[in-house]
Amino acid sequence: MDTKISVVENGALKRVGKVFAEAFGQTPALLVADGNTLKAGGFETLRSLKEAGIVVRQYIFPSNPQPYADEYAIQIVHETLKQDNSIAVVLGSGTLNDITKRASSELDRPYMVVATAPSVDGYTSYGAAVSIGGFKQTLPCAAPLVVLADTKVLCKAPTDMTASGFGDCMAKFTAGMDWILADLLGVHPIRKDVWDMVQTPLRKVYKKRSSIARREASAIGILFDALSASGFAMQIMHDSRPASGAEHLISHVWEMEHLSKDGLPVSHGFKVAVGTMTIRYLYDQLKMVDINSISLIGGESWADRERAVRSFFKDPKVAEQTVVIAKKKFLEGEALSKRRETLLSIFPTLIKRIDEQLPPYAELKEAMRMNGAPVSPEDIASNLEGLRHAVTGAQMIRDRYTVLDLFYELGIFDQALESLQLM
Repeated sequence: MDTKISVVENGALKRVGKVFAEAFGQTPALLVADGNTLKAGGFETLRSLKEAGIVVRQYIFPSNPQPYADEYAIQIVHETLKQDNSIAVVLGSGTLNDITKRASSELDRPYMVVATAPSVDGYTSYGAAVSIGGFKQTLPCAAPLVVLADTKVLCKAPTDMTASGFGDCMAKFTAGMDWILADLLGVHPIRKDVWDMVQTPLRKVYKKRSSIARREASAIGILFDALSASGFAMQIMHDSRPASGAEHLISHVWEMEHLSKDGLPVSHGFKVAVGTMTIRYLYDQLKMVDINSISLIGGESWADRERAVRSFFKDPKVAEQTVVIAKKKFLEGEALSKRRETLLSIFPTLIKRIDEQLPPYAELKEAMRMNGAPVSPEDIASNLEGLRHAVTGAQMIRDRYTVLDLFYELGIFDQALESLQLM
């Protein structure tokens, strides 16, 4: 794995300098933060680095507007790093981490992250989720060499950031179910050690959901550890499959369209939380499908499919990239008939696995609400139409088999969209 040192404990900020020196020697450091994260832990981080004899430069993004993970922000950090041989120390969470991770990778340098909130699983993941030319994608780059988190700081994180992390963690239930589906189809076999790395901590978090809602320090630590474990799993696989399914693809569509609430971008974890509830609901809808009514022949033509993709994505560059992906996974004729035969043959096993993998819909919904995570599109300034739109785009944008592909290939995708009105 890329990450060699992980420190999660009360008072960890006091050890930043010592841990940095252990990993990178007396190499200069570039502290990357924004106005908010600087307040959360900047003073102690800088003091610890300087006490360890580390020369520190700073690049501080403004807190308003919030930094956005795109090619422009990456270029800023890239150019700032390039001024000398500094190693980046990013003080923050998802967006700042992704920006710094990619900029460091472009210069072939390791980096260190000092987490300020248990808000995402991307701290320790391989790759950076960024928007390039308006298209949301995961660019390859190494995970941080060092991860440090002070539980005292994590517990003081804004409520919505912890809620975002809880939502991102709960997404591993539906992501896992999508992986089970792909495994049953033989499209992407489950790797047991990686599966356990994500799913075991997930269940510990779910058991502690009430304690996390009360912001108990030990429970917040368990949440951060589970999020980190997901990132470690992605490092091992060099793939986000262990932690990301259709719920994340829904989020990606909203991300590309810059979904905002009260003038601010909706957080990754909040979009994922609504995506998770949506996919959890759609898995229940599978139980109501009459498989005897599914025809083995007939389906959308590629010409119609391409037209639909180009109509959905208004930006020509984004549409072109998506057409390539959609074409790669498009089935018709005999290939589609064989896929439907396979899907129908695994259907009884799939239905059984749903109840084994996923918490009951109502229970999961209550857990989300208890922890401040959104459960409906209205909670994130969208609506039923916006949700159906996002689900439609989610099925198009990634060559990763999910339940949305199952609905599409069985010819009942519109039926699934219609059912969302009862969610």
